[in-house]
Amino acid sequence: MGFWATLFGFGSERPYIISAATREAVEREWKNIDVLRKKGGPSQLRQALIAADKTLDNVLRDVAKGETMAERLKNSKTRFDVDFYQKIWSAHKTRNMLVHESGYEPSYYILEEAIDNLRLAIEKLGVSL
Repeated sequence: MGFWATLFGFGSERPYIISAATREAVEREWKNIDVLRKKGGPSQLRQALIAADKTLDNVLRDVAKGETMAERLKNSKTRFDVDFYQKIWSAHKTRNMLVHESGYEPSYYILEEAIDNLRLAIEKLGVSL
């Protein structure tokens, strides 16, 4: 990649194609997430958020370059409006804090909002849930 491409971010996105295999896997996983959400307990909601974050990452692998989800999310920034991108990033950070910080206990509302935003991100990328 040349200087100008690096400077202006050209080449950071892949063509906007989500494979049939990814779509099927995402739809199947989201059914499991819905089951966890319906149970409604704190542990199930935490599991649902972790699964939702992983599911968005599976979609991002098809549409954005990057070694990590954070890189893929940054490289897909132009696919979302600025405010919504911040909501997706916040949901991902909530998931990271949940996984990496012992004792972090987000509220029911925070978990639900994060899961909803991850779902909407997947839908905005073209996968019907």
